[in-house]
Amino acid sequence: MQSIVINGRFLGQPLSGVQRFARELTLALDRKISAGDLPASLKGARWRLAVPRNTPIDIRLSAIEIDSFGSAPGHVWEQTSLLSRARGSRLIGFGGSGPLLHRRQAVVIHDVTIFRHPQSFKRSYRLLHGALGTVLTRTAKIGTVSAFSRQELSSVFRVPSAGIDVVYNAVDHFAAIEPDDTVMQRLGLKTQSFFLLVGTMKPNKNLAFAIRAFETLKAEDQKLVVVGGSAPTVFKSDNQQSAGSLLFPGRLSDAEIAALERHATAFIFPSLYEGFGIPPLEAMTQGCPVLAADIPAVREASGDAALYFDPLRQDELVSAMRRIATDEALRQDLRRRGHENVARFSWDDSADCVLSILEDL
Repeated sequence: MQSIVINGRFLGQPLSGVQRFARELTLALDRKISAGDLPASLKGARWRLAVPRNTPIDIRLSAIEIDSFGSAPGHVWEQTSLLSRARGSRLIGFGGSGPLLHRRQAVVIHDVTIFRHPQSFKRSYRLLHGALGTVLTRTAKIGTVSAFSRQELSSVFRVPSAGIDVVYNAVDHFAAIEPDDTVMQRLGLKTQSFFLLVGTMKPNKNLAFAIRAFETLKAEDQKLVVVGGSAPTVFKSDNQQSAGSLLFPGRLSDAEIAALERHATAFIFPSLYEGFGIPPLEAMTQGCPVLAADIPAVREASGDAALYFDPLRQDELVSAMRRIATDEALRQDLRRRGHENVARFSWDDSADCVLSILEDL
């Protein structure tokens, strides 16, 4: 019986975009296996999700068995325990890494931010993942999350783009969330009285740029809610009047974020560099108008469903915020376009791409 192993190290990592991608694709594959919706060459295979021993298992699978083993940390586990356990099997990893000596594997590398914005990462992280990418792009089947990232990977690692498959992100999981509206009362917010930012203070995320633009806007009837990105100890406003309009609630649940998106004047996505750009699409599932940085990956993902601005020109974002706050027809149009745009992506379609990659192995 042939064996297919999924690198499940993501289960023990904090949930961010990469881990969400891995989790949702694993769930989509599990649904397809359970339904028998597989290419003929993969039917009858034994599917395993390999995870380091003692990893919390918070994912429900019907057809993919959980295989817990090995006690080495992180990348050491991949290069030793996983390598040994997956010997003779097809192996796929969704998080940009895998055992370098395994010669029948596929790896999804999401972007090359470590090369384009190195200041966002520690030197040790850059060196490790740069080395992994260099080797894996020459020994493994590579996938990535957008046509833009495919070109970036080809350029940085000097490999043919034709050999890199695109497996898009999707947002079906977010569309199905039941919003937790209690967050509105807790933060003292009213419908269409605030702009929403979700992200971290990494330089490439450009959150400080958006915060400064909001201060310049001087909109007395609007606030700016920055989720997960900062706290007053990290960002201190020089403008005491606008400081009272800046809210930093820290990390929130998906249900709380969904509720904020349903009531926000607009969602702001000011990033300087992305491999795909999933937060704007999540906002679109909740009917939230999106103001997005005009960068290639975000254009590819958001299409004509966002109002774009140059993420280096503060005046463009100020103008976009002022326009969206006063133009109800524009907000309605972006809501409609947003719902149409997210329909282009689904985890089931992306799982079909993964199955095709596994066939090629």
